[in-house]
Amino acid sequence: MLKLLLLLCVLFILNAAWSVGRKMYKAQRHLARQRSEKPAQISSITEHTVTEQEQQVHQVDAYELELFDDVAQLFFQRQVHIENRTQAEQLQQEVLQKMPMHSGTQIRQMDLGEWSIFWNFYDQSLEYYVGRYGIFYAHVDRFEEEHRQEIRTDLLHSDCA
Repeated sequence: MLKLLLLLCVLFILNAAWSVGRKMYKAQRHLARQRSEKPAQISSITEHTVTEQEQQVHQVDAYELELFDDVAQLFFQRQVHIENRTQAEQLQQEVLQKMPMHSGTQIRQMDLGEWSIFWNFYDQSLEYYVGRYGIFYAHVDRFEEEHRQEIRTDLLHSDCA
């Protein structure tokens, strides 16, 4: 009887070892299969991302580039003359609404009470700068040419004094 009980224990241990070994083998095989599929997935994801980026580059239509330049030209023609920083946000939003959808903007505060509003669209930019010596406009168009306009307020203030 003791031999039979010992034999059953050995068979039970062998069966448990066999089950654990088989599960370990399956797990390793599954991990190896996933590793071999990931580079294929990564390469397809990378190709998909590159294709999307190429499409985004081509989705910038010429009319959007022209629109940004036209808005900048209108801004120059308007001869905006705002020295009050509190009115800057209103001007910022007013001009931004006319620009292409993916245009960015920010108001920068500098030393000595100087500030500027900066709009950009890819390589194009428009800046309205209020400083100690006047108001300056700067625009980089779609051909990467820079246009500037300046209103000297120091002369205006000295005439008033």
